[in-house]
Amino acid sequence: MRNLVLYMQQTLNGFGTDPGDQMEWIKISEETWEFTYWIHQTCDAVVLGRKVYEDFLTFWPDAAKDESDSDLARHARWFKDVKKYVVSSTLTETDPAWPNTEILGDVEAIKPIKEQDGKNLVIFGGIDVLNSFAKAGLIDDYYLHVNPSAIPEGRLLIDTKVDLELADVKTHKTGTVVVHYTRG
Repeated sequence: MRNLVLYMQQTLNGFGTDPGDQMEWIKISEETWEFTYWIHQTCDAVVLGRKVYEDFLTFWPDAAKDESDSDLARHARWFKDVKKYVVSSTLTETDPAWPNTEILGDVEAIKPIKEQDGKNLVIFGGIDVLNSFAKAGLIDDYYLHVNPSAIPEGRLLIDTKVDLELADVKTHKTGTVVVHYTRG
């Protein structure tokens, strides 16, 4: 059985984005990339909501054309090649610029995929879809990168009640705290 893993950034006061859906407060470091590469090794599929999928299409397929060894280029190439599941009730087709993409009608459609053999599945966003998965009790592991930044307003990363158990805590040199919770 595969776990559904959440990997998201948040502010110190719990916001996942500012009011304009921006995340300029994130503290990206070498340690952030090390964690991302660990995700590459342990997950063989990405789960996205429709809005994030459409937003990511404007950047990641072109970034994957960069053949350098930069962290961004390496992640973009992995992202292009990995299986992608998009949760949407309105999307009818995927963009050929981003291969290996399948549309799931709702969050419940992830259940048989979790039962398949393979590595874990990782949710990269967005906030709406992660909360739908959280409400349905389908997220097994929460990896929250709590950045040492606060913003006065925005969208809460998790806006539903979830009971979790602390599994691990790590601190990056930037002050970002990576908190790993499992479903309680």
